[in-house]
Amino acid sequence: MRATSIVFAIPFLAVGVVGPGVVSARPETPVFSVNADGDDARWQPRTYVSYRTPRPVIVDGNLDEEIWWSAEWSDPFVFISAPLLWPSPHPIEPQDTRMAMVWDDENLYVAIRLQEENVWGRLTKRDTVIYNDNDIEMFLDPSGDGADYFEIEMNALNTMWDMFHDKEYHRASALDAFYDIAGLRHAVAVHGTLNYHHDRDVGWTVEIQWPWKAIGEHAGDNPVPPVRGTVMRVDFSRVQYPADYSGLSAGPMQSQSGDWLWSPLGGLYDVHHPEMWGRVVFTDSLSGFEHIDVDMEGWSKLYEPPSPPQLSSQDLDEMVYLPECTLTLGPDPSDGVHSPAHEVKVGAFWMDKYEVTVERFTRFLNSGVSDEFYSGYMADPDYCGILREGSKYRIVPGREQYPVVFVTYDAALAYAGWAGKKLPTEAQWERAARGPEGRTYPWGQEPPDPGYCNADFWFGGSTPVGSFPKGVSPEGIHDLGGNAKEWCLDLYRSYPGGERMVFLGEKEPFIYEPPVNELFVIRGGGWTKQLPNIRAAYRGADSRSRKFIALGFRCVKE
Repeated sequence: MRATSIVFAIPFLAVGVVGPGVVSARPETPVFSVNADGDDARWQPRTYVSYRTPRPVIVDGNLDEEIWWSAEWSDPFVFISAPLLWPSPHPIEPQDTRMAMVWDDENLYVAIRLQEENVWGRLTKRDTVIYNDNDIEMFLDPSGDGADYFEIEMNALNTMWDMFHDKEYHRASALDAFYDIAGLRHAVAVHGTLNYHHDRDVGWTVEIQWPWKAIGEHAGDNPVPPVRGTVMRVDFSRVQYPADYSGLSAGPMQSQSGDWLWSPLGGLYDVHHPEMWGRVVFTDSLSGFEHIDVDMEGWSKLYEPPSPPQLSSQDLDEMVYLPECTLTLGPDPSDGVHSPAHEVKVGAFWMDKYEVTVERFTRFLNSGVSDEFYSGYMADPDYCGILREGSKYRIVPGREQYPVVFVTYDAALAYAGWAGKKLPTEAQWERAARGPEGRTYPWGQEPPDPGYCNADFWFGGSTPVGSFPKGVSPEGIHDLGGNAKEWCLDLYRSYPGGERMVFLGEKEPFIYEPPVNELFVIRGGGWTKQLPNIRAAYRGADSRSRKFIALGFRCVKE
């Protein structure tokens, strides 16, 4: 049975101040923060340790049970794009938002508290677009591989929109907007007067009971219920609109919302990038300070990056010759339905031995090409390091041999033409990464670890090209797995024999915009990608205008 109670005037848990790394006005130039918590230039998504509860939680929206007083509450939510803070306009100040999670053998329990001076809500129909109201959203990827994940949205009226994504929007998700999570229960308590803005409210609180049985249907190899050390990808998003108080009841102004996340997205404004979500680590210790699991609390760590290679300019210009061959392309291990195995013949070509570096891309920018190929994000000294000074560009010292990132498809295409080269076709890229023998990873069959590649936020950023000699392909090409994601020439489409892809806007009843189907292939995983996505046959994709903290490229000659 689904709980639908709304409770008023319940004492609200104490709230704190908004954490560092949040801004509320659009700057003229990018503003950079070392990370969401302000302590290290290297960055990872946030981690939360979820403890067991000794007894089932009563799901009524009130957070007055002992378990929520003993549970560890998260840090305050921060602006969606941290640690890169170049926000679009949002004319409201952030309000404190935190979450906590506990579990038992039957359920995952979630509590959320939201500070809000005037609590309002309008939407009462289930499975409608809840983010048109102020809402709280939760995303859960139980397998941790970026596919088959849940999304739920709730407003202060306890109206629910639960849905399921077979993969991310930018990989042609066939979103099931009417998916019902079996056994899901949820409740809201409003601490103030709902839809009345002539007084000052405290906020609203949420409780969710999510059965493991429903989660386990899409958990892959993860054990459900979890065992000590199980990790799932999770994030929370709060959508908050500036309110119109001209009438008796408050309502949203027709302007852009503020978006505040538990684990921010590194410059992205699209939550549907599960690789960027936080990690929830489960422990079988009971919740409470006397039961702290020290090992799990220290689960998330940054490795020291390897010593960078000493590469000359001549080294960076090297290309590797790959003779003609016939090979099996695919299947994409995350989406064999649309990308099944099929045989292709790939002609001989040369491929860059290394990803295009900051130094090489700066040389391209200084050749007089259009400024449109430069992104202000590239000025970030920790993730790229190209500064624009008038009509010229210079490099932050020490960043010369890092891969250039925040590169759009059109910028990569323009660079390739300037260099007398091309972007690789998808078949060329997979031929280089897998070889005729069909390797699982560019270096062979061994699973990735910090000695082979830069992935899964192990090093908190990119590494100089060629830093992983253990992970070089047998043909001599570096960083085909991890470090920077790499643009390919092709549009993202189904392989021969695969089902037709359904793009955003073609299926969902609530999306009124033209279908977003001009997506281009991205390969190689990148330093932000989950380990299952480092496999050489994995197909990424995104829109041609995407600027991402780990998105670069390399070139070929035929």
